[in-house]
Amino acid sequence: ERRAEPESPDGMSGRNGDAAVLGRVTQGRFATDDKVEVISNEPGFSDAWATATVISAGKDGCFVEYSKFVDANGKNLRERVSHDRMRHVPLFPASFNVCAGLRVEGYLSDCWWPGEVVEQHLKKGLRLAFDDGDSAWLSRRHVRPQLRCAPKRAPGSGLWTVTSLPSAAEPPPPVSPPPHLPVRLPLGISAAEGADALGRVLGRIQ
Repeated sequence: ERRAEPESPDGMSGRNGDAAVLGRVTQGRFATDDKVEVISNEPGFSDAWATATVISAGKDGCFVEYSKFVDANGKNLRERVSHDRMRHVPLFPASFNVCAGLRVEGYLSDCWWPGEVVEQHLKKGLRLAFDDGDSAWLSRRHVRPQLRCAPKRAPGSGLWTVTSLPSAAEPPPPVSPPPHLPVRLPLGISAAEGADALGRVLGRIQ
């Protein structure tokens, strides 16, 4: 079940019966109280990133509490997830150039979904084509650049692998030289006479 307007995370107060937390517990790449996003493995939410907070961090995974998903009793869902299904909430520029075909993530149904920009409209915002086949118009503030590809789960196993985004450092394709533009000579001057006159001018410059 999804909550339409969830409350903001309340920090670490009250978790596991503790009224206060002294310091941060760091194990591996993630730490207690980190704000993270977890890729979903639920049907219908494939490749979607949901926001969560790390309750406890371990070497092989973390116990997280989702910020916008609740159980039947209205309590925030908690789950133990492996590190390869997690990422810290990515930082991205407040404004960025948008063009058709740009890989982005769009915020819809309480998750960030990967896709690409199809078109943009002054009032409607950006129309995205999501990787799962759906499309939607989203306001600009609900779209961000895709900074990490979603990991894919290998068929028949619980292993997740990450495919990196194309490197920005790849050399650009070679650029062919511009074609020679035709030269218009004054009326009555032949090409040979024009070349001879140009040669004399260049000789005086040198």
